[in-house]
Amino acid sequence: MPLMHQVYTAKIDSLDDARFHIKRTKENGAVSIKSYNHPRRDTRQQVLAAAKELGVNVVPEGGGKLYQNITMVIDGHTTLEHSLNVPKGYSDLTQLWSQTETAYNPTLVVAYGGLTGEYFWYDRTNVWENERLMRYAPRYIIEPTSIRRYKAPDDHYNHFAVASYAKTLRDNGVRVLIGAHGQREGLAAHWEMWMLQQGGFTPWEALRGATFDGAKALGMDKDLGSIENGKLADFAIIKGDVLNDIRQSEMVDYTMINGRLFDTKTMKEVLTGDFEPEQLFFDRLEINAMPAATAQEQEQKSEKYHWSHH
Repeated sequence: MPLMHQVYTAKIDSLDDARFHIKRTKENGAVSIKSYNHPRRDTRQQVLAAAKELGVNVVPEGGGKLYQNITMVIDGHTTLEHSLNVPKGYSDLTQLWSQTETAYNPTLVVAYGGLTGEYFWYDRTNVWENERLMRYAPRYIIEPTSIRRYKAPDDHYNHFAVASYAKTLRDNGVRVLIGAHGQREGLAAHWEMWMLQQGGFTPWEALRGATFDGAKALGMDKDLGSIENGKLADFAIIKGDVLNDIRQSEMVDYTMINGRLFDTKTMKEVLTGDFEPEQLFFDRLEINAMPAATAQEQEQKSEKYHWSHH
């Protein structure tokens, strides 16, 4: 059961093995564990059985063979991460999935079967000119991918079909979540909501997938996901009517973290305190290219860990 991509592997050949490793991660604070591409179903079931005993969620890596994904749903994983490898499911799959508690995280920014959702937004928007993104990301990271970009018609982007079937699942009671996959420094979480709408979700449904439904699926809804007494004071204040225009979701003016309010233009604390952040390194040093040592280290890690996403 890899705990990080191709870095640490916990060998599991029995239920006792699964208990040992899940207990170890739980003692380190884990509320969920990643079951990453076990080829054997019995091993995945051992992980699930041990996790159930210990009260830990199990999120698997999807996106493999369809039948493998179906067994992940049947066996009771917390979520299925990544899109199915088919553009749509038929009524039999929809009915089966709707009778489980497994949530679906199609991860549209890297949806399989065509150009991915991330590249759609490079195609249709000038990402390198997004002032909210560029406040917090160096140009040498953003510009190479976003300026020299793919151009293609809509039907070459598979996320439309994936999001459409996700809407069918949601209409039949399956929780559908967003998952930005670490792409594009925060902006991709908004892209995920926008792409759900392209598949037929209402703005309200897309926002639910980004907030309450995600917290509920991961068993964290007592603390996160909605604004209620007793929950953590973590939320964003957005300028614009997101329920009428989901594209307004990125217009975040203020962010509250654990009861402390920050202005997103400067990340200075306002009203709740007087914290002022240090200048970000790429602004302080006025560098316009990745340092050679950093580029070399990234290339070596990319080769070692077989990174394929930007």
